[in-house]
Amino acid sequence: MATKLKLKAADPEDLAVISACLQDARIPLREMAYLAQERRFAAAFTRYRRECLPDPTSCEGLTECLSALVFEDVAEVKYRGLDPDDLDRELVLLTIATEPGKEHLIHIDLVFEGDVWIQLRTDSIRCRLDDFGDPVPCTKTPCDHFAQLTYAEMAGDAT
Repeated sequence: MATKLKLKAADPEDLAVISACLQDARIPLREMAYLAQERRFAAAFTRYRRECLPDPTSCEGLTECLSALVFEDVAEVKYRGLDPDDLDRELVLLTIATEPGKEHLIHIDLVFEGDVWIQLRTDSIRCRLDDFGDPVPCTKTPCDHFAQLTYAEMAGDAT
């Protein structure tokens, strides 16, 4: 069985590592939940296992696996660009970023393609990423996505 990632984050630098592991990960909206009474945000992503490739910039031989991302001590969740009733909409994660907050010390932004973001408001970073299930060959790769775009679209010049 292949090695599964099991990572924890307690500061922005740790969270940057988790963000890199989840870059381009896919998730339908229905696989995310904010459990307010438990102060927990959880999401089940399909992530690319780039760390297993000899050349992580290539998509050749890329595999994917399911990964659970969990944030603890989340006081509030805000979002933009989402229809909460469109549970089958598949989102692609671009990055996870942090910024200082006002009422809470830290805002953690999950930034998705299509000008969609989810902001977690908290006073500390308590996060973990755990792979579950076995790795499988990719059904689609980030390379497939870019192959469908024209140069103008990638440059932002498409009308």
